[in-house]
This record gives sequence, structure tokens and C-alpha cells, in this order.
Amino acid sequence: MTSVKADVGPRTSHSGRQALAAVPGRSALRRLLALLLVDRRLAIVMGVFQALQAITYLPFTAAITFLIDRVITPTDVPLETRWWLIAGWAGALLLLWPVHGWLTVKAYALSQSLIRTTTARLRRLVVDQLQRMSLSYFTRRGAGALSNQVTVDLGRVEGFMGNIAGHFMVGFSIAIAATVYIFWLNWMLACIAIVAVPFQAIVVRLTAKKVHRLNKRVQRSGEEFSAKIVEFIGGMRLTKSLGNEDIAADRLGESIEEMRVSGLEQSVFMRWLHFGVQFIGEYSTTLSWCAAAVLVVLGKATIGEAFGFMAMLGFVRAGFHTWMGAYDAWQQARPGMDSLLELLDSRELEDYHHVEHHVDLRGRIEFRAVSFRYPSAENTPVLDGLDLTIPAGQRIGLVGETGAGKSTFLDLVLGFYKPSVGTVLYDGHELPVIGLRQLRRACAIMGQDAFLWNATVRENIRYGRPAASDAEVEEAARRAQAHEFIQHFEQGFDSLCGERGAKMSGGQRQRIALARLFLRQPRIVILDEPTSALDLETEARLQDDLDRFCVGRTTFIVAHRLSTLRGVDRILVFSKGRIIEDGSPAELLAKADGHYARLHALTTQKPLQDQVA
Repeated sequence: MTSVKADVGPRTSHSGRQALAAVPGRSALRRLLALLLVDRRLAIVMGVFQALQAITYLPFTAAITFLIDRVITPTDVPLETRWWLIAGWAGALLLLWPVHGWLTVKAYALSQSLIRTTTARLRRLVVDQLQRMSLSYFTRRGAGALSNQVTVDLGRVEGFMGNIAGHFMVGFSIAIAATVYIFWLNWMLACIAIVAVPFQAIVVRLTAKKVHRLNKRVQRSGEEFSAKIVEFIGGMRLTKSLGNEDIAADRLGESIEEMRVSGLEQSVFMRWLHFGVQFIGEYSTTLSWCAAAVLVVLGKATIGEAFGFMAMLGFVRAGFHTWMGAYDAWQQARPGMDSLLELLDSRELEDYHHVEHHVDLRGRIEFRAVSFRYPSAENTPVLDGLDLTIPAGQRIGLVGETGAGKSTFLDLVLGFYKPSVGTVLYDGHELPVIGLRQLRRACAIMGQDAFLWNATVRENIRYGRPAASDAEVEEAARRAQAHEFIQHFEQGFDSLCGERGAKMSGGQRQRIALARLFLRQPRIVILDEPTSALDLETEARLQDDLDRFCVGRTTFIVAHRLSTLRGVDRILVFSKGRIIEDGSPAELLAKADGHYARLHALTTQKPLQDQVA
């Protein structure tokens, strides 16, 4: 038979998004099952093999009736005939067993293919959506909660899909076939046997809300713990330096205790629920045995029928327990699925505006009556009434106290946020005209905390321009004063940087990040204290390269060390969301009572009169 392969490429990513689309009245379970059925052909073939697996399993039990009624109990059957019947009975089952085994393995392989393909598709949809989310979403949710969502929540959803595709369908198929058989065998016994099912369903229905509430609590406690453990690990250096291990452990201990209590309550309640369902089932089984005995005594059933019926009834009950297992798995996965769907349905998206026409950005930026307030604090202006024009190629220094609005100003330049009021223009075009992707490709940012991937030095530098050659990567490293120390690593440019660059010193991380910047060749450059982790000698050498690199590029330099502002054309002084001074360094120094002049005097410890002169 031709193997069925699933396509999880671009074509089916669109199909997956359609399957999970929010439709009024459509539950999370139906949306997940729709995603599971995107590969409809694979699902159908898997269902056929699982049905065949179930059908070929039943004869092993159904044959008990034949053995008892036709071979063991009859007194008028010759002994030699009995031997042949026993041999034939055993031979038939032995021949059937390899067929059943092959069907079982084939059904399992198909179900695993469907499960893992669907899980991979869901992961891709989540990752794609995360990349489209606005910066404010990540600020609000936090790394711990999001990592828990992508790992733990997705893992539970995968477990549920594994239960559905791998166990539930097989158990359900066997239960349906077994139910048909027991009604064919003895309809009176069958009616008595299934009388417990409605009562079991009522018990499950009555406890559904509490089960969901308990699982939601478990999910939330897991998210809180993930958020705190990320913070705990990130702050380990500070914790150890202050000797505050006990305090940090106590903070984490609260989350651990909440996970313990919520998990214990959930698991104990689920055990009581399963016991209640099993309790009703055991009474039903006892009643069925009694009814079978009465029918045999009254001559309305044979011993073989009674034993065969009870053996087959076990498959019906097993099917119900399989359903209970799927129900339990869904209740555990449901809060996570709700959380994932909340992410996938979120409208907190960056609008990339995939424009058809290329705009050759030169770097001219205009702020027209721009004000900005964060959505979570609409009554507090972060930027207020900014009107300025920055010519292409101008080098701008940004100065001001912490919280004055410098970083938010740059976030607006990069399109991380949209102005609450006003417009930002790029070479005369509004952002919807050029599109975010085109804008970002013309920009590069170098922050104070240089971020490195857990990859090689070469890969980290090449991240600035993925198509760059090895020679270009190494030239960028030379310009960033990084080539020499990279060559001293055991594996040179192929050395791993560690998580967030943990294997590098602060200065090495910063120089590798600067090499990445040099390689990118952007039109708009943002430098946030780019040399803060460097010694004075290296900073002086690097400053010359930065000066040459920034020629002809619109450059924003955020600085607390005014030495970093060497060679800027213009300085913007921020205070409480406004630009209070705007001019060349010489013009601002000439204002003896100006903010920049006072800051410069404090930095250099020279009288203002001497500086102006």
C-alpha cells in the first residue's frame, strides 16, 4: 500500500489557520479536532486501519462461545472430531494473530504520523503568531508564561491528541463492534448490561465544571511557576552576590506550594470521579453475571453464550474507560488549548503591511505632532507633542534622565508602537505605505545588553545579514575590534557563545554584536550605549570605526557617557516626554543654564565658561 505522507509546509500552514479560525459557537475541542483533520486522507486511512485492527481482535474472544458450546459441553460429539475442532480453532486464531499484529502496528504508525504532524503544525502556528505579536504583548505576558504556553500547554494538547488518535479511536471501534456482537448474541442481556451507561454519563456531566476549574487552576499555577523560575535563574548572579539564596527560594517556594496543592486537589478529585464511574460499572457487571446465570438456568442462553457475552462485555466497558481517559486528557489539555487559542485569536498584532512596491529608504524621519501613551496607562503621556525633522544621514545624540522618553522615541522610529496621536514619516511616506518589514530591513539596533544566540560566533555575526560570506563576517569582526579575541578561541569563529552569550565576557558580547551591526549595512542605525562594556582604549579604537560606519547613515545614539556622543551633528534632550533642547553640541554648550550644558559640566568637572570657550 502507498504510504500516506503529511505536508506541513506553507500550503498546510494556511489550512491549519483556517481550521483553528474563531467561529461563533465553535468550541475549543471542535477547533482542535478540525486541525487534526486537516490531513483528511491520512486521518481516513488511519481510521480504516484502526477499524480493521478492532475487527480482527474480536474473534479471539468471540471464539470462546464456539469452543464451549460446540467442543467442550456437547456429549454427542465424537472424541476424534473434538480433537480436529480444537486444532482447527487454534490454527484459525494463530493464523489471524499475525494479520492483527500487522494491522495494529500500521494503525499505530499512521496515528503517530497524524499526531506529530498536527502538533508540528500547531507549534508552527503558535511560533508564527508570536512573531506577529506586538512588543506590548510580550511585555504584558512575560517570558515565563509564554514559555510555559509553548511547552507545557502544547505538551498537554499533544497528549490529548495522542489519546484520541492512538487509543480512543481503537477503543471506540472495538466497543462499537463488541456492542453490536453482544446484541446479536443476546439482546436481553445486552439491555441489562448497558443500563449503567446513562448513570455514568450523568456523573461525568455533573462534575464537568469543577473538573475544568481544577485543571484551570493547575494550568495557572504552572504559568506562575514558569515565570518565577525564569526570573530566579536570570537573577542568580545577583542572588549569590548578596547571599540571598533563602529569600529567593522562599519566593519560589510559594509557587511550588500552590502547584502542589492545586495538583493534589485535581488528582484526588479525578480519582474519586473515576471511582464513581467504576463503582457504577462494577454493579452493572454483577447484575449482568446474575442475569446471565438466570438465563442459562431457564434455558434461554447457553453457557458458551454467557461466557462469550461477559468476555465481550469487557470490551464494551474498556471502550467506556477509554472514553473516560480521553475525557480526562481533554480536561487537562483544555485550559492550555484555551490559552493557545487566546494567543492565536489575539489582535495585538504588528501590521506588517506587505506592500508590493519597494521604497528605497534614505533615512529621513519626521515626527508630526506625535504623542504616545501605553494602552495600559492611557492617562499617562510618555511622549507629548513631538515635532521635528531628522535629515537623512544626520547623527543624533539622545540625552535625558531615565524615563524621559528616549527609548519610547526609538521604539516609535522602529515601528514597535504606533503613535497615539500624530504621524511618523519615513522619507515622506507613512508606515502603511512602506510596511514594517521594509522599514526593519533598513534598520539596525545595538543595545546596551548585547543579545547573542546559543550558536557559533560566525552565526551570531551573520544574523545581521544571513547571505553574507565568511570573508564578510570576518571583516565585520575586524572592524568591531573582535577578530583578535575570536581567533584565540579554541574553535575560532565556530566557537559556541552559550545561552544569551554566557560563555563570553560583557565586552566580547558587545563587540560581536557590533560586528553584526557592521555586517548589516543599514540606513538607520540605533546605538544604545554601544561601548559601555568596553575599556577606554578599545572604546577609543572602536569609536573611530563607528564614526566611519555612521557616515551617510541616519544614526541615533543614546548615551549616558557623553564621550559616546563624539562627532554627533545634533543632540535632543528629553525630559518628561518632551524635547526641551534641540541643537548642535556647540549650540547647547553655549547655553550656560541649559540642561545639556549642566550635564556636560558634571561629566567633565570643568567650569562652563572654559567649555564654551
